Amino acid sequence: MKKVSVVIIARNEEEGISRCIKSVLKQNYKNKEIIVVDDASSDRTAKIAKKMKARVITNKKNLGIARSFNVGIKASKGDIIVTLHADAELIGKNWITRMVKNLKEDVGGATSNRIPKFEKQPSPTDKVNFYFGGAYETSNKKDTTEIEWLPTRCDIFRKKSLTEINYFNKKLRVSGDCIDLSTKLRKKGYKLILDPKSKALINLSSQQNTFRKILKKRINFGKVIPYLLKQHFSWLITNRTWLITTIPYIAYFWVFILAFFNQIFLILFLLINIILSFRISKITGISSFLAAFVLIPIYTIMWNLGIIYGLFLVNKKII
Repeated sequence: MKKVSVVIIARNEEEGISRCIKSVLKQNYKNKEIIVVDDASSDRTAKIAKKMKARVITNKKNLGIARSFNVGIKASKGDIIVTLHADAELIGKNWITRMVKNLKEDVGGATSNRIPKFEKQPSPTDKVNFYFGGAYETSNKKDTTEIEWLPTRCDIFRKKSLTEINYFNKKLRVSGDCIDLSTKLRKKGYKLILDPKSKALINLSSQQNTFRKILKKRINFGKVIPYLLKQHFSWLITNRTWLITTIPYIAYFWVFILAFFNQIFLILFLLINIILSFRISKITGISSFLAAFVLIPIYTIMWNLGIIYGLFLVNKKII
């Protein structure tokens, strides 16, 4: 039985870190270790993790998602790596056992379905944040299938495959790490797998989902797009998942601007708006009107402002 190292990254997660660790401890896979990388938290995250017998590594300063994962992976002893955010919670006792079986020789990484768990009745803002953040249940498919990218929120990898691509991209501090890592693995010839029968909860509090923080996330996601296109252009323009989840919102913004100068673009803008609003409404359950006239415009503007900002960051050391 190969050793599995579960690397959990956390920043100010004193309310959720115990749930995450408990879900790992109850796994029936015996040969495992738990490493919590505390990303310079100002609360009791590290103390709680230590009390639960996890191995804790504390960053002296806030390093962000990619670098924190790298700290944990490089300190790990296992041949197999599970990456978790502290707001994730594995469902059932055989998540690790089942996911390990998915790591065939030609598989670089695998993920499970992600299901949102709200503290209270979710607001429209919460629902749309989950939609854009990819935290809704990934698939309603019944069988294991090949996918184009992993969310890195509750995934499993061969340590060997991560070493081959030099781990997570330390340039990407808060967003884009999952797309970059997934594309690098596919370039190496590895498959990425979704196992829909394995599931994990994503616990996000209303505090994490404040409107201001969500808008900041949209800017952060937008600002990495120019860099990702520069690094992986030929792969991303053939990545169906990336095209569906990104291009319509970029087109929405620029077609809206062009609509002031030409009626054809106005018609195109209305068509895009109708399609996006109905899609979001169907997935999240919020009204099409609210999606079309409030949430999509605001989210899309912030996203594209992030893209414009990102054009000036492409050659920076950290984005």
